Amino acid sequence: MGGGRAQAPCAIVIYVKGFAFVSMEKQPDRRLDPFWLWTALQTRLSLLLRECGSTPDFPGNFERLARDLQHLCGLDADVGVYVMMQIDLPRYAVAHAMHTAILCELVARRLDWEEPTRVTLVQAALSQNIGMLELQTALTEQMEPPSEAQREEIRTHPTRGVELLRLAGVTDEEWLRAVAEHHETTRGNGYPNGISSPSKLAQLIGLCDVFSAKISPRATRKNIEPDVAARELFLGKGGTENPFVALIVKEVGLYPPGSFVRLANGEIAVVIRRSERLDQPFVFSVSDSDGLPLLRPVRRDTAAKMHTILCAVPRENVMVRIDHARLFGYSRR
Repeated sequence: MGGGRAQAPCAIVIYVKGFAFVSMEKQPDRRLDPFWLWTALQTRLSLLLRECGSTPDFPGNFERLARDLQHLCGLDADVGVYVMMQIDLPRYAVAHAMHTAILCELVARRLDWEEPTRVTLVQAALSQNIGMLELQTALTEQMEPPSEAQREEIRTHPTRGVELLRLAGVTDEEWLRAVAEHHETTRGNGYPNGISSPSKLAQLIGLCDVFSAKISPRATRKNIEPDVAARELFLGKGGTENPFVALIVKEVGLYPPGSFVRLANGEIAVVIRRSERLDQPFVFSVSDSDGLPLLRPVRRDTAAKMHTILCAVPRENVMVRIDHARLFGYSRR
């Protein structure tokens, strides 16, 4: 898991129908800031999802995007999780899809799933909500409960998503099945069809989707802190019997990269990397015990008694500007 600093890849920009697609195909460059690569990946995903019906070779472009995400996860997954944890609400729909896909990729790697299966899994995770993109963003900012019409759109979005993907040229039945069933459960109380035998890919996507949604803020509520979300997922989704749940918690940790925590000495720190210990991630303190920003972030050892993590801190409570790339040791050109 995330210990040392990984190298980020160089990028080749490919223009298709006016869109700039970044493909990581060359040797890594130590000087390159990977944060813009994740941002570029998110931009590509947004364009592909919103223009799926008019994008030339949508399946081919989407597969390249999925493989680029896998490549970046292999180089430095902590940066990917960090970026997604720091995302703003207006970009929620696409960021949520990427966050879910990253979690799926990490768990699937831990399970030693073969590469073709993982590519299909990531593609399905990225496109799971293509049938309700606009509504998903609207719901994050909407103060009132969903209307009846919105509830119906939510209930039918897996079916609508499959229809859109087929029209865009997708023929991979495992991909389509995972999108169709990602809200179904083995208890038969999911939707849209209430089946009790969703595919393994759909089950993993559904669990990662739930966890990601729990830790993301909405207009009507604050996000649930990651350690609480992990506990709720474990207790509510059969963690003692469901191996996926335990692996999600293990891969993300109680305090994922990008989250904020309070240390025993009163300082607030930002998590930048996971470690083998779920409760001892790598952190940098960004404010002192009085909440005042430090001149520069200070590395703290969470295994030390005075720097033990006491609790998670809501992002909105931290008023500190952070140079994220520099924090990770990446320099900008």
